[in-house]
Amino acid sequence: MKRSLFLIIFFFFALFTLVLASDLTVEGLKGSVEKVVTGRFTYQSENDQWLAGELETRRIKVFSPLGDYLTVALYINGAQYSRHEYKYDENGQKQETRYYKNDAENYTTREIYTYDGRGLLIEEITMEYWPVFLGGDRLSGKTVLAYDDRGYISLKRLLNDHGVILSSVRLTYDDGGRLIRESHYGKDEKLESILLYKYEGAVLRGIHSLDSNRILEEVVTGGENGLNDRTQYSYSGDRAVRSSRTLADGYISVNEIVDLTETDRPGRRVEISFALEPLVVMFDTEETLQTIISRNATGKITGVDFKSGNYLLAGFKYYFDNAGRLLAREYAFGENSLRVDYRYDTAGNWIEERYFKLEDHEYRPVSTLARQIDYFE
Repeated sequence: MKRSLFLIIFFFFALFTLVLASDLTVEGLKGSVEKVVTGRFTYQSENDQWLAGELETRRIKVFSPLGDYLTVALYINGAQYSRHEYKYDENGQKQETRYYKNDAENYTTREIYTYDGRGLLIEEITMEYWPVFLGGDRLSGKTVLAYDDRGYISLKRLLNDHGVILSSVRLTYDDGGRLIRESHYGKDEKLESILLYKYEGAVLRGIHSLDSNRILEEVVTGGENGLNDRTQYSYSGDRAVRSSRTLADGYISVNEIVDLTETDRPGRRVEISFALEPLVVMFDTEETLQTIISRNATGKITGVDFKSGNYLLAGFKYYFDNAGRLLAREYAFGENSLRVDYRYDTAGNWIEERYFKLEDHEYRPVSTLARQIDYFE
């Protein structure tokens, strides 16, 4: 499939929340946040004690009083890797975004935004930086948006610097304004793929991806606890020869690969990997992977078990406080037992995400992701 799960979710998320909500809301931050500095430190053993190392800055985000980005900077090994700067008019509409590589004085590209009389974004122009003595900035390309009578995006086109259409996306909504279909076209205006959105009430529960021949390529479901269930299919002609199902929550991934060419007893492999360090466990199985989900009285997912027959391959557990905030995650797979827990400030924003590993019957600290959050007075 040409677009990853992350691009699908990002497009859906950006399509609605970028227009309707502030960046602060999209980030899930509470209160009048002015600045967030995110860093990570690891622990080393010294004299039978686990001591925290030096904090390494990873991201710095600065917000306006309206909750919109002013600056977003990424850091690698203590040095700035990239930076985005945002400018707005007196009504809070975004006018320009500038992208800088490393800690360069001059930007690499800038995006310029144009709105119609309704305040709807209709054009994004991308300019590449060129010095004045070489003629100044040059057009790199642009995105043009059109809307239906209700103010929903109905068409999005990407054009190059000569005005040639590179790709298009047509969007369809139901009577309630929910996005139900995206049709993706190439530069020749031929249909390349379709995304179909499935809902339970107002909640998005699934995305089905079809190729230009309406053959199912991918199914994505879920969303609770960041938990997404994704199945991809590979074809030979019009016959599916391989399926790959991945259930992941952003920290751990369980992937079942099935060889569908063996009709009597399909070959199966399960691969489990962890995001915070390179831990990978693989199993060859004969039974279909079973996913058993547990919920609490409020309906929140509190556990997921993965079984092959009677054998438990992996287990997830989630713990919440009375306010519904996530307190901890626990993962067990192979010989690994891992825990991630959270600390919150008085506004309800998490300020520490601490990662532990079970060794010699006790959890030892491995690393901590820390956020310093400053608020407007």
